[in-house]
Amino acid sequence: MRSSFSSSVLASLPNARLRRPAVWIAFLAVAALSLTGCDLFGSNDDEGRRVTTDVVIANSGNFSAQDGSLTLYNPTDSTAALKDIEVAFINSLAQHNGRLFVVDNTASDNAGKITSFDTDQLEQIDQISNPRPPRYVAFPGDDKGYITNQRFDENFNAQPSTVSVVDLVDNSVTKQVDVGRSPQGMGVAGGKVFVANAADGTLSVLDADADTVNTTLSLPDCASPKSVFVDEENEVAVVCQGGGEQASEVLFLSPIEETIKDRVELGAPIGSANATQSAYYSEGAEELYAISGVETFGGPPLGGTGEIFRVDTDTNVLDATLEVPQDDELVNLTAVGYDAVTQDLYVTRLPVDDAGGPLFSADGTALILDRSGDEVTRFETGNTPGHIAFLRDSQ
Repeated sequence: MRSSFSSSVLASLPNARLRRPAVWIAFLAVAALSLTGCDLFGSNDDEGRRVTTDVVIANSGNFSAQDGSLTLYNPTDSTAALKDIEVAFINSLAQHNGRLFVVDNTASDNAGKITSFDTDQLEQIDQISNPRPPRYVAFPGDDKGYITNQRFDENFNAQPSTVSVVDLVDNSVTKQVDVGRSPQGMGVAGGKVFVANAADGTLSVLDADADTVNTTLSLPDCASPKSVFVDEENEVAVVCQGGGEQASEVLFLSPIEETIKDRVELGAPIGSANATQSAYYSEGAEELYAISGVETFGGPPLGGTGEIFRVDTDTNVLDATLEVPQDDELVNLTAVGYDAVTQDLYVTRLPVDDAGGPLFSADGTALILDRSGDEVTRFETGNTPGHIAFLRDSQ
């Protein structure tokens, strides 16, 4: 917010007799604020100079149809448009060096691929083949990517799996690193990559230079660690799904000491009804959002409440529990994202089928909520929305 500091006061600066250094410093600080438009009380200056050009909704599609797509929502004129892209079932999105990476499963060969698009026109740039079904991608360096992969036995039980190491220059997988069962989200901090092994309740800690596992960290009482983020204090935040007798919570770890510093308990099992994006970290707001989205499964271990939990990652406390507005034609939550520029909270939902459950073969709906959880507006997405990302540009 701009100061109302008067230009006439600035004009009188040469004649001012401010003899005390403290007063002089304070005077210059206020003058600087009037010229820069900044404030002293914690607004994020980087976010203030940027605008959200598009909100990207990844529509996972129907798995058997392999028909993933993107919905682009323009928050300036409140319009949404569907963009068909040549991908299969989308698991997640990530941004890196001006590119949007789309991570998808390919059912025909039980493998996957990662397709990159430029963030200006969303035209395809490159495509990387991955030997196993991928979940998430992270970037330990400008020219290197890591991909978590899934591996199951004939009864669909999770097995020890791998992280693919990707050369982003020639777009190829160069190495496979063995990790735990059902590796999911990753966070990069201090030259290390922290990989959540959901089925083991552990973190694999990789050396980002050597592409090797340094250690495997046990996470006591952390049921199904899924999402991993690195906050502004350089702490590793791990979202534990919870269920049964174990509470859902967010763990905050020191990346140097590799020890748990804080635990924040949430109020219900965390999860996406589409098994996609169940948590989002907003750097601009220093807040983590997690959804309890699997309402139709009632009871442990997956039963959800349709709530959104907001965690302040500066103070490591649960800041708010928001109830998503009820709608007889919508059910479950599949993705969440918070735009720190506009202070809008996005959450996606599925249509209801004839039996009252979720319909995974029809267009979904994105709700835009204010910080109190009240609906501002909504728009239609493509088939089965599963991940939210924000494209931004400088003003």
